[in-house]
Amino acid sequence: MSQLVLERGASYQKSLLRRIIPARLLNFELSPYFLIVSLVIFVCLLTMTTLIFATNEVTKGYMLNKLDAEQQGLVKEREIKDMQLSKVRALDAIKNTSKVSHMVRPGAIAFVHGETVVVSR
Repeated sequence: MSQLVLERGASYQKSLLRRIIPARLLNFELSPYFLIVSLVIFVCLLTMTTLIFATNEVTKGYMLNKLDAEQQGLVKEREIKDMQLSKVRALDAIKNTSKVSHMVRPGAIAFVHGETVVVSR
């Protein structure tokens, strides 16, 4: 009694792979030139990615500095406006206006009830 044993091992899988993919695509060798070119391409891609993200960070820093300078300018402008407003509200400025110069001073003032604001002539 003789038996025939058929195994479906690695050779079957290789033949299946060869049926799906043409043989000329499976038979390529990695030469040193291919490895060098692929390494250069990888380094270029890595450098480009790094530059893109670094540029984004630098742009954000530039915008922050620009906005900070604009804020400083606005703060100075507000301080100047506040100073001008306080000069206008000062007592000397009020005394020198035309409305105050045309006002008539009252004669004797007598308060009706002690320390109230009701005044009688």
